[in-house]
Amino acid sequence: MSIGFSATIGNFDGVHLGHQDLIDNVKEAAKKNNLKTKVLTFNPYPFEFFQWNKKRILSELDKKIIFDELEIDVVQSIEFNEKFRSQTANEFFINYLVNENVRHLIVGKDFKFGKDRLGNLDLLSKLCAESEIQLNVIDDFKTEGTKISSTLIREHLSNAKFKEASGCLGRPYVISGEVIKGKSLGKRISTPTANIKIDNVDFCFSGVYLGKTSIENENYFCIVNFGPKPTFDDYRQSLEAHILEFDKNIYDQALSIEFLCKIRDQVKFNSVEELKIQINEDKNKARELVKVYE
Repeated sequence: MSIGFSATIGNFDGVHLGHQDLIDNVKEAAKKNNLKTKVLTFNPYPFEFFQWNKKRILSELDKKIIFDELEIDVVQSIEFNEKFRSQTANEFFINYLVNENVRHLIVGKDFKFGKDRLGNLDLLSKLCAESEIQLNVIDDFKTEGTKISSTLIREHLSNAKFKEASGCLGRPYVISGEVIKGKSLGKRISTPTANIKIDNVDFCFSGVYLGKTSIENENYFCIVNFGPKPTFDDYRQSLEAHILEFDKNIYDQALSIEFLCKIRDQVKFNSVEELKIQINEDKNKARELVKVYE
């Protein structure tokens, strides 16, 4: 007989303290019932597929790293596409829970499923009872009376409140990715940058920041340009880091950037020369800010 699963379902954008509490419950139920653990999640997220006015917190790489650290047996990343979103609640339940041998399901109290989110907890409870799947619905996770949510973290990040965001996440806020070749714009502005792959997804904040990274077990501060490059008429979101006091080749390495504080907003300059002047000012400001974090 194939092994069953204790599972949960959701976006898990951020994998914040509330998500971690949910996963702890999944692991506890798995241990008690001799099951393996499973997380069902989505890529792209539903809000990305429907192009709602909502942007992401985590890169897919960081999400994978965190799930690995949480020691989940199976992370099933479902492609959210037209075919998937057209499934009824009953079809979703059969395809992803019954057929996948989920024996214990744990969800939050705002959980919805199926086409147009028509599946609610009442229907889920009925379907689970019919299929002999044990269902646990857990309350919102709160710290000091405040509900920890992805919405709250997005708000903190958009306001450059990285300390508050990190408190909700239970870890420093970072974005990780492979260092790739860019358009060599750094050479044009006499400031070499590490271009970090973020898979053409839009994050919930942008600007110029002071960050920190680790390369070969050495910590370095960096100036992070995160967002569009309006001076070059490039409006896609990108992540570029000018690493202070560093000049080695790190192409194809994975880099994690921890965000510390904001230096300024994104600005469209009239010329590359104007941008160069501003970058020198950014460097001076960054070196002053570094003293706070050393």
